[in-house]
Amino acid sequence: MSSKNNPEMRGRVTALRQHNGKEVKPVLYIKGSSRFIAGAYDNGEFACDANGTPIPYKQI
Repeated sequence: MSSKNNPEMRGRVTALRQHNGKEVKPVLYIKGSSRFIAGAYDNGEFACDANGTPIPYKQI
């Protein structure tokens, strides 16, 4: 019997994206009125551009 909750039926898990050779995971970034999904390294630091602004996960 098939079930929609069977993890084996959900398909392949996509790999995490990489920035500067390190894996980043999606996290919610909130500062003032800015709110978006940003990329963060395993140690908790955000993946930032040259200006120090966190990069949206979809742009990595």
